[in-house]
Amino acid sequence: MLVIVNNSVFLISRIILFFVATMFIFKTIQAVDLAKVFKPNSGDQIRFLYMVISVILGYFFVDAIVSLFENLNNLL
Repeated sequence: MLVIVNNSVFLISRIILFFVATMFIFKTIQAVDLAKVFKPNSGDQIRFLYMVISVILGYFFVDAIVSLFENLNNLL
């Protein structure tokens, strides 16, 4: 099968884009005010929740984008 780009390029881009996307998603999610849901003085728990959500969403976002490019590469 003819492949235009080597698969290791997709692995490296997946790792790099994961950290970049996680950073942007973390900054974006901080705009949501969860202080009303949590008890007072629970800033650490809110930050931890933001980080967990941003890691999960970052993984899904990068996986969707890179998988799309991998499939396009395999079609060509």
